[in-house]
Amino acid sequence: MAQADAASAGAPQTLPPSNHSNRPPASRMMDVWSRSGSKYRIRAVILLSVNVLLFAKVGSFAFWLRSGERFAPSVPGYWGHFVQTFRFAGDNPVSLGSLLLDPISVLEVPMQIPILGLLMAALISIPILVAILYRFWASLPFIMVVGFLAVMPWLALTLLLSCILASVWPFRTRYRFMSALMGLVPVVIYLTLAYRGSTDIIAGRVDPIDGIKFVAPWVLAVVAAAGAFAVVLMIARIVDYRPGAIAPLLAVMFVLPAALFEFKVGRDELYYRLLESLNRAHFAESDASVAWRESAWRAYQRHPLPRPPWQVVRQIEEQKWLFELATEWGPYESELTRHQATIAQRCDWFITHFPKSRYAANALFIKARALDTRVDVGEFRRTKWVRFYDDFPTTASRETWLVLYELQPDSILGATAGLRLAQLSAREGSVDRAVSRLERVIAALEAHSPEGTADDPIELPRPSVLARGAPQSTLGISVEALELQARRLQGLLTANRDPLYGYEPLAGPRPGSTDWPYGLLDLDPRHERYAENLKRLKTQYPHCQIQDNIDLELAKATVEPQSRIELLEACLKQFPDRDAAPETLLRLGMTYRETGQVEQSDLAFNKLLKRHPGSIWAYEVSQYWPHAARTRWTSAAP
Repeated sequence: MAQADAASAGAPQTLPPSNHSNRPPASRMMDVWSRSGSKYRIRAVILLSVNVLLFAKVGSFAFWLRSGERFAPSVPGYWGHFVQTFRFAGDNPVSLGSLLLDPISVLEVPMQIPILGLLMAALISIPILVAILYRFWASLPFIMVVGFLAVMPWLALTLLLSCILASVWPFRTRYRFMSALMGLVPVVIYLTLAYRGSTDIIAGRVDPIDGIKFVAPWVLAVVAAAGAFAVVLMIARIVDYRPGAIAPLLAVMFVLPAALFEFKVGRDELYYRLLESLNRAHFAESDASVAWRESAWRAYQRHPLPRPPWQVVRQIEEQKWLFELATEWGPYESELTRHQATIAQRCDWFITHFPKSRYAANALFIKARALDTRVDVGEFRRTKWVRFYDDFPTTASRETWLVLYELQPDSILGATAGLRLAQLSAREGSVDRAVSRLERVIAALEAHSPEGTADDPIELPRPSVLARGAPQSTLGISVEALELQARRLQGLLTANRDPLYGYEPLAGPRPGSTDWPYGLLDLDPRHERYAENLKRLKTQYPHCQIQDNIDLELAKATVEPQSRIELLEACLKQFPDRDAAPETLLRLGMTYRETGQVEQSDLAFNKLLKRHPGSIWAYEVSQYWPHAARTRWTSAAP
């Protein structure tokens, strides 16, 4: 009797034949719950709970890779973000295209390809395996993890269908591996449709040649999922479908992508990319024309009858917006100030937690540039676009630029910092220090120039497939633009020491002077009163050495092309051999071309190339005149 009880406890107990004798063999397949002994049931429940907890870590890791947050439901605005994910295409933040580009792009970090592929394989395969070995209802917690912790509701709905096909009669087959592959079909369809729905995101941001990098993770996910099916089902058959076949593989499938990310990519990569994304979002250009017109129309409707003319109300509303953009207590400037403080705090946090990161210098650069950012009020007046600029440094960013310059003096970031410090030094009257720093900046920029010289072009080595891009490659730094600014400032400083006023017309009078306390370098070219300030400067220092530069700046600040042409021609006539002549000829040729006077434009460009062949402005001609050969400049002065 005892032997019979023992035998019955170790053997699977089935239902009476009358309950399922009419069903096909596939519906009576053995699974984890086929053994009714209490120790088997307890073991199955415990191991299933362990699997759920491990899978929750996988889902949380998937969400962390996109947001930097450890637990999705604790994030403010979680439900709004969850609902937003149901936008299947377009700018869906978890579409397959955006997942491969933001926050870490597979183009910049190709190691993300195997990481995302293995991670997606785990999210796909485990619910289907649980449905096959533990029955369909047991897969529901895993599907909920994909939907609510990984915040991939579309994938969760797809897995729900997959689990039904793989485990529910009459869809399942006698061959479990075949059932698993049938469950994989909806996932393959989902990956294909979701990828096609996100091609508009990918097409505008990557080179078509790199398209293979956007398919490889999902191909790897499908192949790895099929491999996981084979391994787990083989193990389950060997142990006679006792519980415990899934947990080891699940642990491996979680640890492997996490370890690859930790040791081959790094947490600093994620948090830096999130910092970059936040910086782009805070300082993104925006078209305010619609909001401005709506605001003006509301103001017009609020006026009592008889209303003033629409144009009058429109001008008043424009002045209000301009006032808000140009004053620190206006909402736009206040928002800009908050954004600057947020970015500065995030950069400080990153540098504190990752001081040895390859992106530490980038964080310093982003912080300094954020502190220098201003709203371009003149651009808003002309186009109703809210745009920002950061090439006129403020004293608030000095310390950050200085740290960056001392950290990487010969890199592109250090060269940018050196240029900004030279601008600040020149405005303070330390011209010799500014010139010395500019010489080092120009040397560093020449070393990083992508073109080299006409006789000795630089051949860049081809990086390996999994090599990461340069740390500064996503910052949008133009070496040519920086070198142009540096050489222009160098030429301005070296050619314009006034015999009467010294450097005061450039840098302003010394502290304590009762004169107007500004020089040419103190004046922001995008300020609305820039032309007025130039005229005042010209009056303050009559017949000064930089009068040609002041006249050139007055012409550049003139919006109407014909008036600009007249001012440029007058400047050339009065100062044909001064240091501003090459740029004046370039601006004149550009303005002629803008007004359709092609012959006059060609004459101005030709004159520039003949009289000043080695200047930076002769080099710039090729951007506007196809007849000019693009060669490197040889000197800063004509």
